[in-house]
Order: sequence, then structure tokens, then C-alpha cells
Amino acid sequence: MKTSILTVLGSVSLSAVSFPALVWAEPANNDIEIIITAGRKAQTADETLAPVTVITRKEIEQTQASSIAEVIETTPGLSLTSSGYMGKQTSVHLRGTNDSHVLVLIDGVKVGSATLGTTPLELFPLAQVERIEIVRGPRSSLYGSEAIGGVIQIFTRKGSGTKGIQPNASISYGSFNTAKANAGISGGSGEGTWFNLNAATERTDGINSQDFYTVYLPDFSTGKVYESDKDGYRNNSFSLRAGNRFENGMTAEAGVMQAQGKSEFDGEYQNENHFKQQVTQGKFSAPVGASTTITAQLGNSVDKQDSYKDSVFQERFQTKRTSATLQTDMQLGAAGNVTAGLDQVKDKVSGTTDYAVTSRKNTGLFASYQLTAGDNKFDISARQDDNEQFGKKATGGVAVAHEFSEGLRATASYGSAFKAPTFNDLYYPFSGNADLKPENSKNLELGVAGRLASGEWAISAFQNKIDDLIQWRDTGGGIWKPMNVASAKITGLELSAAQRLGEWQISGNATFQKPEVASGEQAGDLLINRPKQIFNLDAERQLGRVSVGAAIHAEGRRYNDTSNLQPLAGFGTLDLRAKYAINRDLAVSAKLANVLDKDYELRKGYNQPGVNGMLSLEYQPK
Repeated sequence: MKTSILTVLGSVSLSAVSFPALVWAEPANNDIEIIITAGRKAQTADETLAPVTVITRKEIEQTQASSIAEVIETTPGLSLTSSGYMGKQTSVHLRGTNDSHVLVLIDGVKVGSATLGTTPLELFPLAQVERIEIVRGPRSSLYGSEAIGGVIQIFTRKGSGTKGIQPNASISYGSFNTAKANAGISGGSGEGTWFNLNAATERTDGINSQDFYTVYLPDFSTGKVYESDKDGYRNNSFSLRAGNRFENGMTAEAGVMQAQGKSEFDGEYQNENHFKQQVTQGKFSAPVGASTTITAQLGNSVDKQDSYKDSVFQERFQTKRTSATLQTDMQLGAAGNVTAGLDQVKDKVSGTTDYAVTSRKNTGLFASYQLTAGDNKFDISARQDDNEQFGKKATGGVAVAHEFSEGLRATASYGSAFKAPTFNDLYYPFSGNADLKPENSKNLELGVAGRLASGEWAISAFQNKIDDLIQWRDTGGGIWKPMNVASAKITGLELSAAQRLGEWQISGNATFQKPEVASGEQAGDLLINRPKQIFNLDAERQLGRVSVGAAIHAEGRRYNDTSNLQPLAGFGTLDLRAKYAINRDLAVSAKLANVLDKDYELRKGYNQPGVNGMLSLEYQPK
């Protein structure tokens, strides 16, 4: 599998609470919810046999969230670790897996760092986001590496595509001298052409992220440097997407999103991160006959991060990812359909670190088959990856659902997944291990979900076994290398519900999980920075021109070390929000976060903001 398609082209939980409803349930306004990420194609929520949380632009504005992390934090089974306030390093743990076990896409393009193996979601501006889809559970059988815990796909602003021009704008100001501004314009011909252009800026003085940081002294002991300065952040971004649907059914679109800025932090050797995140993509789709569609996409992403100490340059890490996909979707009668395709991603790293190998290519062949037979639904998928570093890797998945009645469905699924070693794991000078194998997982899920007169509920259980986990170990003489030496077992239960009670829309979810080491001397210990309990509750009410809402987020105790000797206390936060529609197009909103001024940490030694507020004015023509 050596041919480059870059040249050629030039399972299952139904407990997905999004605001305000479970995604598989029929929306209250009878609009058809379309899911794209779960099956790599457009499907209705009822057709999707996967646990998906969908967050729309309307819901983002309703909750008055200020970052992607704040938006996705309400997802069942998802927890975060963070090194401070806005723009500080943030890791996503989906169903107890590592932060490197979550695949992140922007408009279908793989993003993130090939050296660290993670994606800096804290650097992507929420102002450029139209929609977020979060698929929980293994998706390697469709996407390849990293999708052990799931997939997060971010779609940039698209606009309404209606005839004429529609401007929009917003400004915000809040605690810690935080200021935001956003302006955009969208529209279309009304005959298939659409476009959206959006620009935004945000900046804050921030908070003191760390009270002190550790330094290593000449006698090999450690000391502390205390700092009380605020660690600021700024981000300037823009996005542009445009497309056209032709009379013969063909569609074409292209887009670009870029964010760049600076984030300050505390440290002995570095205290500033100057970053650039950029994604470009182009996609073309054409019908072939009455039942087949062929889609081709080219994409490129850049993750560039320069480190400074007191404005003096220290080091650079840059990842450039070039990707291409050729996919066929075929309808087989009224009950079945097939998706098959070929994709390829080429990673290239550069910077001040001299890696022994600076690029590698991965080519994947994938196929899936969906069938509806009476009250039963089936979804089977398989994929084989061919990687220049470790060779071939096969993964697969199968899901089954049965409708017992109009509003009750049970599901069962099994899926395998893997995570490829990073460039740091393989080739970092003097410590890389080129003999590493991919991390492997096997996941089993059972679930049941039902509809109510004005709501829905779901219960699901999952178990994920991960083998060949990569950990750094002392190989002798003080030399540390990454090795495939560990395994993990993650079991969990997710409960979700959404219900309209009078004038209130209530939604919530609870996760009970046990992410533990499964082998070796630390068998039975909890994985680092993974809580055993997660709880979310949201309430919203419309009172004429005024809407009010409240959100509760709580997590149980977690541990900051692999030996479970450094606990981080559990916590709960309460946020309040209100919005007043001045007229049809103009509204003012206010949010008060962490109302109870809870003192808590998401990573040992790093502060989180106390009570804080934000006031916004937004113009959005209806």
C-alpha cells in the first residue's frame, strides 16, 4: 500500500446529552438532526448507532460558554485537566482514556501535534465554531490511530446560506480584564452558493496560574520559585468557508481557519508560548447514478508553538499534516448502505529539536455497512492502516440495535482501536524507542434508551481494555525510554436524561467510572487525573424576552500521581446566566461563573478562577 493518494488527488451508548436533548431522540421542533462524525457521512440521529453529543452554535450562545473546553465539559464521560485559566494547557479525557486517545478533526481534517500526540484545544477560538460533534467509544475502524476514547470534530462557521448578506457581531467584557470581539458576514445566492467570513479577537490579563514552580539545584535537590504575577493570554483568529451546490447535484467547498497569539505561564526555562494553529481544506462531491456518491477531500493543518523565557526565544516545535480522502457512499435498496474509502495522512515535524526521522505516512483502507431489518439495525466497520513506522494494523467494529417499541431501544457493540507512537516516543534525541508498538484497545458496550412525552433517558455500560500502553521507564544508568509495559481497564456507567418541566428545559448526566491500571506493581491504582464520578445538570427557562439558566458541574476525587498518593479533592461549581432580547436582532447577556467561589484544581499546583463574570452585547439578524 505504497501509492500516495496525495498525488492521486493533487460502540455504543445512547446516553448522549447535549443541550437540550439526547441526540437520537426526535427534536422538539421536528427538525431532523444530522450526524456526520460517527459514520464519516451524513446520517440522521436515529440511524447513527454510536454515542454522539452534538453542540450547535445556538446552544453555544445559549450557555454563554467562553471556550471549547467549557462547551464540551458537559459531555457524559468527559473530564478535563487544565493548567490555569484561558489559553493554558488543557487535556481531554474521554471515558477515562488518555488525552492522546482522542482524535480531533476540524472540518474533517486531522489536527494536533505529532510530537506530543495531543491537540491544544485551548488555542482554538470558540468564536469560529459552528458545531461540535463528540463520538464516545472506539472509532479506529473508520478513522485509524488515536480514536480509542472517541472523536471530537469541530465544524467552523458556515452561516445560513440564505439569499442576501447577513452580518453579525458581538463584544464582551468581564473579570480579569477579559475582552472579546467578533464580527462576521455570511450569505448566499439562494440557489446553492454560500459563504461565511468571521474574525475574532480575545485577550485577558488572566490569573496567577501557579503560586510557585519547582527548580532543580546543582546538588540535585529541588527548590521553589514563588511568583504572584498574572499569566495573560491573547488570540486573534479568522475563518472563511464557501461552497456551491450545482444543478447536477455536485457540491464543492473550501475553507481556512487560523488562530495565533501568545499564552503566558510560569517556569524556570520557559514562560511564554507563541502559537499558530491553521487548518485548510477543500472538498468535492459528485453523484454517480441514483444511489452512489463519490467524495474527495484535501486538507492541511499546522501546529506551531514557539517557547520563550522573558521574551528570549528558547525552542520551536511544529507539525504539518497533509491529508487526503477518497470515499464512496452507496445506497443498497431501502434498508442498506455501504461506505468505503481510502485516506492518507503525512506528518512532518520541524523545529529546534533534531529528530532522527522527521516525517512519516499512514495510509488507511476502510469500509462500513449499515442495514435495517425490521426492528433491528446493524452497523459493521473495518479498516486496515499501513504506517511507515510500524507496518500494518487492522481494526473493526460491530453494533446492533433493537427497537422494542416506538420509544425504547437497546444496543450492543464491540470495537477495537489503536494509538500510534508519537515522534517523541519514537525519535526524541537520546531517549526515543523506534521499536515501540501501537497501543491497542478492545471496547464492549451495552445500552438502553427511551423516549418520554416531552423528554428522553438513557443508560449505558462500557468496558475498555487497553494493552501495550506506552510509559517512560528507567532502562539503567539514568536513561529513560518509552516502552510498551502497561495495560489499563476502564469500566463505566453513564446515565442521561432530558425533560421539559413546565416552562423549564432540564438536562443532565452522571458518569461512574473506574479507570485503573490492570497490570504490574500498580495494578488496581487509578489512572492519573481521572475522576471516578462526573455530574452535569443544566436548566433553562424563557420568560418573554428574558431567558435565564443555571449549570452545575461536579467531579469526584482524582489523583495527581501514578501511585495514588497525591489526591486532588472533588469539587462542584455553579454557573448562572441571563439574556435579554432588546429587539429581534440585538441582545445583551450576562454570565456569572463559579458563583460559590469554589477553590479547586484540575491539575496539581495550578489555580482555577474563583467567582467571575462576563457581560456581552450581540447583534444577530433573524
